Amino acid sequence: MHRAFGETDVGKKRDHNEDSYIIDDGLNLYVVADGMGGHAAGEVASATAIRIIRQEITASRELIQSYQLDAPDDLRDRILRLLELAVQKACAAIYKMGEEEKHQRGMGTTLSLMLLADNGGFIAHVGDSRIYLLREGEIHQLTVDHTLINEHLKRGTITKEEARKAKYKNVITRAVGIQEQVRVDTLHLDVLPSDRFIICSDGLHGYLRQGDIEQVLEAGPIEQMPNRLIDLANERGGKDNITVIFIEVADDEAGAAAELRQRMETMRNAPLFKYLTYRELVNLMNLTYVRSFADGETIIEEGVPGDELFLLVRGQARVIKGSQEIAALPQGSHFGEMALFDNAPRSASIKAIGSTRLLVIGRKQFYNYIRKDTAAGIKLLWSFLQILTLRLRTTDERLKEAQQELSIQEVEPDWILPDD
Repeated sequence: MHRAFGETDVGKKRDHNEDSYIIDDGLNLYVVADGMGGHAAGEVASATAIRIIRQEITASRELIQSYQLDAPDDLRDRILRLLELAVQKACAAIYKMGEEEKHQRGMGTTLSLMLLADNGGFIAHVGDSRIYLLREGEIHQLTVDHTLINEHLKRGTITKEEARKAKYKNVITRAVGIQEQVRVDTLHLDVLPSDRFIICSDGLHGYLRQGDIEQVLEAGPIEQMPNRLIDLANERGGKDNITVIFIEVADDEAGAAAELRQRMETMRNAPLFKYLTYRELVNLMNLTYVRSFADGETIIEEGVPGDELFLLVRGQARVIKGSQEIAALPQGSHFGEMALFDNAPRSASIKAIGSTRLLVIGRKQFYNYIRKDTAAGIKLLWSFLQILTLRLRTTDERLKEAQQELSIQEVEPDWILPDD
């Protein structure tokens, strides 16, 4: 169960509102669209996008309901494709309207969409509106701004300080309706009890500072959250239209939710993933699956090739080389990462200590992930290089220590007296 509240405001500088939003609790559909193109164009684009998306989701309610009953990966992917197709249809329709009506030519809209289905959240996004996740005292931006300034930031051609002062920081690189098609970002995430989401146009997030959302949350009832955020933006200038949707998921400490939390924390704390953003971790989580092993059961067998990386979510494991135990792995450890890059036989066996549960990532899924998100791929490869370098140094130091011990043993001390 969840509650959603929304509001829009023209702001202090504009004479009309080009933003549109929808809260449809029947469909569990929540959308913010920030139109562009001037009077009688921007608001047409944003309203048209929302209307078409609502129609497409309504027509596919059976697909979404089947996900709520059972949530296999293929249904998840089908819903993400449904959202992408809905945005593409809206894009084509707005583009066609602009071609047919000269005064609307060039109109378009940003779009940030969230669909909730059981314990899953589905996001489709184009432009510079945003979706934030508020989870356990932390705030995570789940969408990426499609702006010129963000492209420069990702490439490292400007600093964050320079970005704040840049004159072209509001120039967007993707919008719905400017061209006949658009590239749509999609994301699935597991929704946990007490999660909160903010969907907003740049008229709000352009004014947000560190700690603002937490302070506004504490200032009054949840129902007034959109209005309080709009007031904040207007107090700081209100130079654009401001639209906010606030969603709060009910608090229900179910066992499944506790395990989902543990899986995410295991990934966040793993050295291999330390450079990934929360959004990148959420994407990677979608490629994992869970396996359970009983006490003493073999997870990895020495000499047998494999193609999976393992993360210990619960329990421990022992590393065995030949017949000798050489290490114990605590909860949170990851192992088998070399199998993501080559097909060589495993160098040691891994056996469960007690009942264990592990997150598993296969080589094919890993390659698909880094191909789709090259920035995340670079971070992962850099982490892998650091881990490999550390292991090589550790091995080299141990070899040197072993060689020194052998040389000491081989040299007979000259102070030993001969026998009488």
